[in-house]
This record gives sequence, structure tokens and C-alpha cells, in this order.
Amino acid sequence: MHELDLEKLRRFSLVVALILLTYSLAGIKMIPDANICFSGLPFKVSRPGLLPIGLIIASLCAIGRFYYYGFMLKKSPYRVRRDILDSMDLRYNKVKKVPTYIGSIEFKTNISRPDRESAEKYVSDFPDAFPKVAGARPSMKIKSSEFIGEDGDNYISYDVNIVIPALCIHAAIFQDIDYSSPIWLNLASLIIFIIFQIVLKG
Repeated sequence: MHELDLEKLRRFSLVVALILLTYSLAGIKMIPDANICFSGLPFKVSRPGLLPIGLIIASLCAIGRFYYYGFMLKKSPYRVRRDILDSMDLRYNKVKKVPTYIGSIEFKTNISRPDRESAEKYVSDFPDAFPKVAGARPSMKIKSSEFIGEDGDNYISYDVNIVIPALCIHAAIFQDIDYSSPIWLNLASLIIFIIFQIVLKG
């Protein structure tokens, strides 16, 4: 699914969730044979009891489709960040695995570049996966180091040190919540519908 189609699915899922949520919280009731006018066209609702059923089905379909297309076929922002963090060499860190949302992190790429040009290319191709907040943004510095090869000659390698401020990591929480909102908002709407329409009336 293309990015534009996924965004349309996202909007549809959010609209369905908000309609179902409004239907439950506002206590909307449809009377049999009610006349409704929509865009200047009057029509009659003979079986109003099927309307909430249709909303529930639409909500469940929205959850399933967005999870499939947004999380299974496409990498979520969280998964992109997690894959980046997991691929890094943590030899200069005290932890074996960098937490996703806690603290600032500094790490080094797991592969040294033989020349500065390839190191600069790595920096330019680095995924824009971490939010930029209030001037805080991830930074990358290229550092050179000299070593002696197996043949006894001196060589220079170029490493990319990446620093991600804590503010950027914390801002990623909002991005992940927003991206997954078509799922959790529909789930919340379904739960509220069950509480208001079944439990409280039962």
C-alpha cells in the first residue's frame, strides 16, 4: 500500500472511531421509520438498530486493516527507530541494548568506513527517524582513527558517532502514539460502546 493510501486508511479509521465514540457518549438513539435529511436529500431509516452494528463492524475492519497495512506490511516509526538502535555497535556504552524512550544516547556505527567520502554518505543516508524538538535534534560526527593493519602498515578509518538527545527520544513517544491512534482509538471506542450500550443498560 502506498503512503497516500495508508494515510487515507488512517483518516477513515479515525473518523469511524470518532463517530462510534460520539454515538456512545452522546447517547444517540434512532427511532423506527425516522426521516433524516442529508445534503438536502431526505431518506427514511427503517431499521435504526443496525446502525451501531454497522459502526462496530467498520471499527473492527479499521483496526484489522490498519494493523495489517501499517504494522505488518510497513514498518512503523517505532520499528524503524528500534532497528536503527539494534544495528549500532554499543562498544562505548555501558548497556548492551539502548532503550527506546529513556535518556540520551551516543553510539558508534558498527562498521568503520575506509574513507571519509563513504562515511559522509552514511550520514547523508541516515534515516530521519527521530523527531526534532525545540532545537534539539540528532547529530552525527565523523571521527578518524589510525590503526595498524595485518601487513604492518598504518591505516585510517572513519567512524560515525551519533548522538540523539533525550528530548528527541521522549518526543518519539508522541509520534508512536499518534501513528497507532487508528488502532487504540477504535479499541477505546468499542470498549466505551460496550460499557454504555450493554453494561449500563443491562
